[in-house]
Amino acid sequence: MNDITTREDIKLMVNTFYEYVQQDKELNHLFNEVAKLNWETHLPKMYDFWETILFHKPVFKGNPMKVHMDLDNKTKLKKENFDTWLVIFKKTIDELFVGELADLAKQRAESVAMSIQLNTVYKK
Repeated sequence: MNDITTREDIKLMVNTFYEYVQQDKELNHLFNEVAKLNWETHLPKMYDFWETILFHKPVFKGNPMKVHMDLDNKTKLKKENFDTWLVIFKKTIDELFVGELADLAKQRAESVAMSIQLNTVYKK
């Protein structure tokens, strides 16, 4: 296995991850029934997001915090949702990649999940 080194690697990571998400009943419900994601527009945003995070290329445009806060207003997000998201994300990385950027992706996913939880699950 190799490390994450190209945008094609990021596409593989994101696409594989969301294939697993689609198989999880609760997350599938959040993404498809509540958020009503348009996958054709969502996936390229996620490629940009991870390219910005891992390769420090300023290609992502968006406000993930607002998106998740809006989602939380539609249906209260739970810690378990984020826990499941992280398990699936880390599983995806571990199945596909090994190396410094693979480890960084998992660390950043944890940070992103915690940051969003602080503004949704744990907000007062």
